[in-house]
Amino acid sequence: MSDYDGAAVLKAIRSIQAATTDKETIQRLAEFSEPYGFSRIYLGQLVNPLNIPLKDILYLSNWPEELKARRRSRLAILHDPIALCAIRSKRPFSWAEAYDHASRIGRMVVDMVHDYGITDGMMFPMHALDSITGGVSLGGDSMPDLSRTQIAELEIVCQTAYYRLEDMMGPFPYQKLAELSPREAECVQFAAAGKSNWEIAHILGIREDSVKKTLQRACGKLDAVNRAHLVASAIARGQIFP
Repeated sequence: MSDYDGAAVLKAIRSIQAATTDKETIQRLAEFSEPYGFSRIYLGQLVNPLNIPLKDILYLSNWPEELKARRRSRLAILHDPIALCAIRSKRPFSWAEAYDHASRIGRMVVDMVHDYGITDGMMFPMHALDSITGGVSLGGDSMPDLSRTQIAELEIVCQTAYYRLEDMMGPFPYQKLAELSPREAECVQFAAAGKSNWEIAHILGIREDSVKKTLQRACGKLDAVNRAHLVASAIARGQIFP
């Protein structure tokens, strides 16, 4: 296909905006993405199914029904490296990039999809200002060689489809991103640099006990079980600089 066809992109955006059902929206996205080399679509929220009932979560795809049932029964999203990377990433990425950082269980989740002939693809993360939203994952039997322009075209149309569905079917329950206070972030940032509570207190001109309590509050907000976990969680959620 040509490297850029602005008319086709605009036509797809208008077609999706005019869709009146979720199936129609997915179909129009599929029609646009097929010439780029993608035959399968997963579009949904990136939320913990243990916290939000499945019936309330946006989850649409043209994946095989058996595969969708297997993933649901195993709560695959909790270990899926593509979903986990989408929570952190603001830019599109290939499934292979996520697979490289996957845990053993995460690789098993991806391999489950491979069993159905969906072997590679791209994820387009969707974010709101104060919450984890979702993503649009396009897959197929191989990863096409796409230019930056083509990836940008796909991203724009995926965003259109995702937010059209949100307008049509929402509002959806979101999981708020934990937000550290300036003082909490400051203390965690120094902890990440290897400073002790005493050193942090000396640097900030506050009591050592205050540092301890501030870090405990931060642990509570980020569901961290210890200092190392707190630092790792704060970095992963973009609360402090790595």
